[in-house]
Amino acid sequence: MERAEELRRLSAGVFGNRYRAELITALADAGDTGVCLGDLALARQVPASVYLPPAHTLITLGLVQRVPPVPGERRRFYRRCGSAQAWQSLAAAVTRLQEHQAPPSAA
Repeated sequence: MERAEELRRLSAGVFGNRYRAELITALADAGDTGVCLGDLALARQVPASVYLPPAHTLITLGLVQRVPPVPGERRRFYRRCGSAQAWQSLAAAVTRLQEHQAPPSAA
């Protein structure tokens, strides 16, 4: 959990939201399938609501879209838009952040 918290700290500084880096990685990995924020939250052991602000920002920027709901399905999915190369680059940036070793004075 310590690594997740460090990524969230870096995500806040670099992307402006503690959970945006996690969401970017999930969206990049999911491809056309999309991501259910509830499933992501369950996997990361956080409330799903933490992913809504970064998802809405990415929607506003035209980088993400809500997938139309499937009749009878309660889960809502979000899918990346645009260039696969751009998403690969974003995911690579998050990976590099995860590899970053902050000096002790930065914590």
